[in-house]
Amino acid sequence: MTQSIDRELSRRGFFGAVAGAAAGGAALTHGDKAHAFSLLRKDPAPTPDRTVPTQCEVCFWRCGLEAKTKGNRILELAGHPDYPNANGRLCARGNAGAAFLQDEDRLKYPMVRVGKRGEGRFERVSWKTAYATIKQGFDRIKETYGPQALALFYHGASGSFLRQMMVAYGSPNFAASSYAQCKGARNVGYKATFGTKLASPEPLDFDNTKCMVFFGSHLGENAHNSQVQEFVEAKARGAKLIVLDPRFSTPAGRADIWMSVRPGSDLAVILAWIHLLIAEGTYDKEFVSRHCTGFEALAAHVADFTPDWAATEAGVSVEDIVAAYRLMRDAMPAVLVHPGRFTAWYGEADTQRARGQAILTALLGAWWRPGGIYRTEKPEVADFPGPDYPDLQPHVDQAAGRFPLAQEVTTTGIREATITGTPYPVKGWFVHGMNMPQSIPNFDKTEEAIEKLDFLVVCDILPMAITKYADVLLPEDIYLERYDDLHLGATKTPYIGLRQPVVKSPYDTRPGWQIAKELGKELGVGDFFAFDTFEEYLETRLKGSGTTLAELKKNGIYFPERKTPLYLGDDEPFHFHTPSGKIELFSETLANAGFDPLPIYKPQQRPPKGRLRLLFGRSPLHSFSRTANNPILYDIVPGNCLWIHPKCAQKLGLKKGSHVVVENDKGNKTNPMPLKVTKRIPEKNVYMYHGFGHTAEGLSRACCAGGNDTALIRDYAVDPISGANGMRTEFVKVRPADPTEEVYLCDVQ
Repeated sequence: MTQSIDRELSRRGFFGAVAGAAAGGAALTHGDKAHAFSLLRKDPAPTPDRTVPTQCEVCFWRCGLEAKTKGNRILELAGHPDYPNANGRLCARGNAGAAFLQDEDRLKYPMVRVGKRGEGRFERVSWKTAYATIKQGFDRIKETYGPQALALFYHGASGSFLRQMMVAYGSPNFAASSYAQCKGARNVGYKATFGTKLASPEPLDFDNTKCMVFFGSHLGENAHNSQVQEFVEAKARGAKLIVLDPRFSTPAGRADIWMSVRPGSDLAVILAWIHLLIAEGTYDKEFVSRHCTGFEALAAHVADFTPDWAATEAGVSVEDIVAAYRLMRDAMPAVLVHPGRFTAWYGEADTQRARGQAILTALLGAWWRPGGIYRTEKPEVADFPGPDYPDLQPHVDQAAGRFPLAQEVTTTGIREATITGTPYPVKGWFVHGMNMPQSIPNFDKTEEAIEKLDFLVVCDILPMAITKYADVLLPEDIYLERYDDLHLGATKTPYIGLRQPVVKSPYDTRPGWQIAKELGKELGVGDFFAFDTFEEYLETRLKGSGTTLAELKKNGIYFPERKTPLYLGDDEPFHFHTPSGKIELFSETLANAGFDPLPIYKPQQRPPKGRLRLLFGRSPLHSFSRTANNPILYDIVPGNCLWIHPKCAQKLGLKKGSHVVVENDKGNKTNPMPLKVTKRIPEKNVYMYHGFGHTAEGLSRACCAGGNDTALIRDYAVDPISGANGMRTEFVKVRPADPTEEVYLCDVQ
C-alpha cells in the first residue's frame, strides 16, 4: 500500500496544478502578480500578419512551435500541432520564450576585456576586432602547446557548429554539461546492457504501457512537454504507477505505490524485484532465452537479495516492495521502467543503478516491446561536403587513462587538466551557453582553472556569471532570431524539423552558425563552412530527404517513411551491439574494463550528526539557471525556498517562512531563503530548486534572488566508469539568516 502522508498533501490537487502548468502553460494565464503577455502586447489585441513555424529552445526538448507575429514583434507563441514532442502545446517556459527578446539585460554587441580578468570591465568592439583578438589568442596557444590545449564547453543546438570549428582547428576537447552533470551514467549503463544509448527524448511507450516505474523522475516538475502529456494520459487510461523517491514529488502524488526510499538505496529495491522475477519464475522466459546472455550468473548474484533485505536497506516496507513487483508482473511486458534523465546522484552507484534498471527492463521483456521502450529511428539527411577533419590527439580523459567507458569528454576532466597541466596543458577555453558557476560542481576549482588560462572566450545571450571572466565576449542571437541545424527527431514517428528566424535581433548579435563560419575563416578552417548562406547549407542537407527547405519553412516539420519496425518482432533475429551480440545481463564490457559485470549495491553514507543531505530538483516554471532572469517567469517564480521536515525544523527552532541560510563544511553558503516546512521531504534531508542564487550583477532581476545549490556542492562523487559527477553527496547545516538581509519570495504554502 502507499505510505501514509498528512492531509495537507492533496495528491490530486497538487498534481493537477503543477502538471497543468507544465503541460499547458496555465501558470501564465492566472495569478494576480503575473503580467505575462503585457510585456509583449502593448496595444489591445493586434492582428498578426504571419505565422512562422519554428522550434523552442528554452530547454533541450526543442518543441515545435508556431509564432504569430506583426512586423518584427512576436504576439503569441503556441505549440505546433504536428510536432510529436509538443502535441500542439507549449509548457509555461515555452510560452514565456518571447520575453527573452524584451530582456534589456541581454548581451547586445561583441566586447573585449579592458580590466583584470574577473572584474567584468569590457569595451565594445566590432565583430572583426573580436575575431582577430580570438585568432591571436588561439594561435598563440596552438603554437606553444598544440591545438589540444584548447577546449570547448557548449550547450544548445548552435554549439554543434562551434564544436565543428574547434575540431577542424585540431582540438579533441569539447564537453557538454548534459553528460557528466546529467545523463552520462545512465547512458553507459544502458549501452553496456543493450549496446546502445538512449535517444533524447527517451523512447518511452506511454501510449501502450500498463505500468510505469519512476526512480526520482519528477515528471510534472521537470516539464518535459510531451512526456508530461503522455504520462497524464497514461494515468487517466488506468496505467499503474510505482514511484521510488525520498521526496513526495509530483508523480509520487499520483502513484499507486510510493516508496520513500533512503537516498541512494533504489538499487536495493531493484535487485529484490529481479530476485522475485527469477525466484518465482515470472520473468519473460522466451524473451530472455532468445535475446539475453548471462542469466545464470545474474540468478546466482541476486539469490540473497530478498525483499526483506531490500526493505531494511531502503527503509521501506516489504509489503510495498512485493506489491510493486506484482503490479509489474501482471502488466509485463507493457512495463515502462523510466531510465531517468538527471541521474548524476552518487557516482559509481549511478551506473550500477542504471544497469539494474536496464536488466529489470530486459527480464520484463520490455525492451523494444509495446508499453516499454520502443525502437528509435532517425531520419537520414545528407552531410554538407567539406574536407576531412585532422587526426586528433586523445582528449584529456583518454590521455589520462580515466573513465574507460565514457561516451563524451567530461567537463571536470577538462577543468582538472587546466589546473594541473596533466595529462597535458589546457590553456584556452571557448564557453558557449554554459553558466559554469551554476552547472559544474565546486566553482572554487572552476575559478582556479580560469586563473590558469591564457585565453577565455564566452558566447551567450545574457551576462551570466561566467561572462565576467571572458577575454572576448560574443553575443548570440536568441533562438527566435536564428537558424540552427536540422533537427532529426527520433520519436515514434521520425521527423525532420526546422528552426528558422521569427524576428530579427535589434542588436549587433549573430547566430552560432555564423560565428563558427566567420571565426573559422579567421582561424584558417573556413573550408569546413563552405556555404555562402545558411539556407544553402540547409538545402544541401535536405537533398534526397523527401522534402525541401521551402516546404519546411512553410510547415516546420516533415515525416519521412519509417524504415524499421517500432517494436522487436517475436521471431526477429537481432544482433545487439554488445560483445556477445545479445542483451548482456552479465556485462562483458564492464568485466573487460575491470568493473563489476553485475550491478553491485553499496549503501550511501548517512548524514553526519548535525547535518542534512542536500537534495535538489527543478521548478516546473524554470529551465535551471537559464530562465531565472526571464521577465515573465521571474514575475511568477522569482526565487526558491528550502524544504525541511517538521521534526528537523522543530529541533532547529525554525518555523514556516523563517529566513534561513544553508552552509556546507567548507564555508560556502546560500543567500537567505524562506523555509518551507513540509512532510513531503524526509527527515535528515533538505531540498531546493536548482538554478537560483545568481551572482551576476548584470542580471537585474535574477541576481541574488534565492539560493544557489551548486555553490554548496564541493564533495561530489566522480564515477570511475562513466565520468559522471554524483552531486547528492553534500551534507549541510541550516541556520537562521541575518534579519537585515533581503529575502526573495517563493511559494512556501
